[in-house]
Amino acid sequence: MEERPGSPPPFRALFETVFFLVLTPTSRIHPMVEMKVALVLVSVFFTKALALQCSDCFAHFPETCNRTLECPTDVCNSVAATFSLGGVQVEHRVRACLPSVFCAKGRINTGFLSATINSKCCKTDLCNDKALPALPKQPPNGKKCCTNDNCSETVSCEGDEDHCIKGTAVPFVFRASLKGCASKSICERLKSILEHFNMMADIKCCKGNLCNQAL
Repeated sequence: MEERPGSPPPFRALFETVFFLVLTPTSRIHPMVEMKVALVLVSVFFTKALALQCSDCFAHFPETCNRTLECPTDVCNSVAATFSLGGVQVEHRVRACLPSVFCAKGRINTGFLSATINSKCCKTDLCNDKALPALPKQPPNGKKCCTNDNCSETVSCEGDEDHCIKGTAVPFVFRASLKGCASKSICERLKSILEHFNMMADIKCCKGNLCNQAL
């Protein structure tokens, strides 16, 4: 029997399985074949049902916030990020299915440029249905880091910015460099986050006052 044009492959597999069971006497079915048949049925009926469902929302587009999506990475995310450039701050909130490299919480501060990320990652259906707040501003913690190569300029670290960072990234055809303060989680994940956006990156961190002068 020919498959009708446009029939989805899973239904063809299901049809062939049922056809086999109906026309084959039970005594002639090998136990291993029975097991394979059972696996086909499980695959057809339950694969889609078992896919993780995540809330899908971009705060700047409220009309998107009633959507859900199937998550291939098995991690739902709720992320709040801020970016401040020369004192002008922009805030973004996203609920989606993102790679686990975005499961970070912390901040980076180079003086002129600073950024924070607050994220929640979870693995149950629609567990990211609540928006997260952006991380609040923190007071200076007494630590300082260099912001240029000869350390003639420094920045005062705030809150959990307990590391000094030195990094380079190549976002397009030019090389960008940064030096300043960073949280431990940013030091651990920034390279992977940049590489997720197809940027080559070299990130190094250290603990100690002005320690990134020697990196």
